[in-house]
Amino acid sequence: MRFNLFNQPSEEIQYLGTPHTQDCIEAIALVLQFEEQVERALVLTNDHNHCFLIKGYRTVYLIRYGFRSDYISEGYKGFVKALKLLQRHKIEIKELLISTKEFEIIRQNALSDSDVESFLNSSYRRTNTIYDYISNLDFMLNEPLKINDYYPSELPLNLIDKRIIDLAFKFKLDADASIMTAYTRLEDIIREKINSQKFSSSLMEDAFCSDVKKNKLSPFKWESENEESSTAIGRLFVNTFKAYRNRRAHSEVEKSLNQLQREFLLINELYLLESEAVQR
Repeated sequence: MRFNLFNQPSEEIQYLGTPHTQDCIEAIALVLQFEEQVERALVLTNDHNHCFLIKGYRTVYLIRYGFRSDYISEGYKGFVKALKLLQRHKIEIKELLISTKEFEIIRQNALSDSDVESFLNSSYRRTNTIYDYISNLDFMLNEPLKINDYYPSELPLNLIDKRIIDLAFKFKLDADASIMTAYTRLEDIIREKINSQKFSSSLMEDAFCSDVKKNKLSPFKWESENEESSTAIGRLFVNTFKAYRNRRAHSEVEKSLNQLQREFLLINELYLLESEAVQR
């Protein structure tokens, strides 16, 4: 493969990761989660050292050389985890052997556009080795490699109701405080709307749940097929407050970050549903 030493480094390539394996796996997971469309991935290999060239819809990413495959190590385990992440997303993966000089250009973050095109269009790309890397390590370890935890652990801010977006910004600093404030703020909103002095699940019951048998209709409803389906949505409010908010009000709650994020998103859904409710 030829490349021109006088080529200018590309301004279009995003270099992600570090020489450390963990950072590189997280970089790949970041691309997979946020890139609109990943077209293909190319493993660039030089003497058991590996990096990834990933072509997105508008951007080309170079994931640095934090991977190895010569013996069982964190570098090898990380390499297979990266391959499995790409496979999970149905990304086409091929491998290309590159020279030491080419690898050094990568180390210097100096790839040119022509270098990238040469890599992507090389006729010497191969696919069979990708499965060998995975199957060999699976056989040697005889245990599954966990890969879920490498995705970015972030709240999807584009989905957050504007009334609690400030709490989403503070979530990392104090998740429990953000969650409890979200509950309290929602109660204040609904208490004012129905002019009530009640709290928690009793408040939600009065606002959104009808009892047709007793000829009791809630002051707010959703445009659904019938009264029962609207009340079923209202029960989400009642049951969420009974299951989560009341426990927080009476005792200290210890949860993992994932559990805290799920609870915040559950409250966020209540806010979004509340905004869709209509007054009778």
